[in-house]
Amino acid sequence: MSCPLYNDFTRECAEKFEEVINISNFDICNSDSYKHCPFYKILNEPEKLCEYGDNCLHSKTIWTSSIERIMWIAETYCFSENKVNCERYKVMKSGKTSPEGLLVDGSRVELKVEE
Repeated sequence: MSCPLYNDFTRECAEKFEEVINISNFDICNSDSYKHCPFYKILNEPEKLCEYGDNCLHSKTIWTSSIERIMWIAETYCFSENKVNCERYKVMKSGKTSPEGLLVDGSRVELKVEE
């Protein structure tokens, strides 16, 4: 079974998450694993997403990871009560903006500056 948002090699989820088009691996879209895809879940179960999750998925930081890593982050933090252990969540919960490059575990990635 494949994702209902994946039609004729077009990801309808890219209408909301433009960065999805940069993911070259279509294996998830063409398998039952699509049910674990954070983009599919956000569009179909938005009430289960952390209140800051949409912000994170539009952040450049998340796109430094593979789709498998993004799925793990979403399952481990964004769609679970464990969100309180996410460093990005903690920063935003305190009323601050989460800095680009901050990962869920508190480590940082250096983002390339686009010219």
